[in-house]
Amino acid sequence: MIKIITHNGGFHADDVFAVSTIKLWLEKNEPKNVFGKTKVEVIRTRDMEIISKGDFVVDVGGDYDPAKKIFDHHQAGGAGERTNGIPYSSFGLVWKEYGEQICGSREIADVIDQRIVQPIDATDNGVDLCKLIYPDVQPYSISNLIGLCNFIPNKDKKGSLDGNFLKATILAKDILEKEIEMSQIEVEEKKYVEEVYDQSEDKRIIVLEKDVSDDSWGSILSKYDEPLYIVKPDGKSQNWKLKTVREDTTSFKSRKDLPSSWAGKTGSDLVKITGIEGSIFCHNKRFIVIAHTKEGAIKLAQLAVEN
Repeated sequence: MIKIITHNGGFHADDVFAVSTIKLWLEKNEPKNVFGKTKVEVIRTRDMEIISKGDFVVDVGGDYDPAKKIFDHHQAGGAGERTNGIPYSSFGLVWKEYGEQICGSREIADVIDQRIVQPIDATDNGVDLCKLIYPDVQPYSISNLIGLCNFIPNKDKKGSLDGNFLKATILAKDILEKEIEMSQIEVEEKKYVEEVYDQSEDKRIIVLEKDVSDDSWGSILSKYDEPLYIVKPDGKSQNWKLKTVREDTTSFKSRKDLPSSWAGKTGSDLVKITGIEGSIFCHNKRFIVIAHTKEGAIKLAQLAVEN
């Protein structure tokens, strides 16, 4: 039996995701071939005698020693920090040790570290990542979601924190697996967008033949000054989509809005204004317009550039 030890009582995103990461690593490395053991048991305790017998120890134990598979950050002085200043929590320490092996590449592991691990580590260490624009409205983070899993309704007489913890690790593991797969896709998408940008004659309008995610093309095109619009397939439909390129990836402000006369127009009304057959819909906020064909979407983009 492989024993993963963490603390008892209330739990947070860092210990939940640290345990889930170890489980992922064990699955990748076939536990019975690594340890000669076939099952995994999660034990939540602060009893040092029990902790000393764990195969993995996370977020408890007062030490950080990856060679001994001990990953705590509560000891005096912590367990180090990244070059950007964000300290490691138990999740970050475990991910630093096993992330690359789980993902199959350093590149993907670094994407996950930036997207999920660092925000969780920052929250657990009391580091602010953003300033609120609306003081009474805060983002609902993954740490909030995992924190909610501590809640046991009054009617749930059989509920327990240990049971809730295990449910939370199932959720966290599912999130990690999906994020890893999505990140692998995004890395390939970004390479594709770079190639298309390099080969485009008019770099104000970038035409993609694939339905690339907004995060992928947005992060690439925001690095260059010329792109104003992107044309690409509209999901699994037969239509094509024209979208504005944002000023940067952290803003909703477009470099160049679609013409104001298009706002909220649909069907024949949009066709009448643009003069382009097959125009379907323009969002009222003027950041997206849909057309029946690629040619129609490109014509709309060319028209928007000149207006």
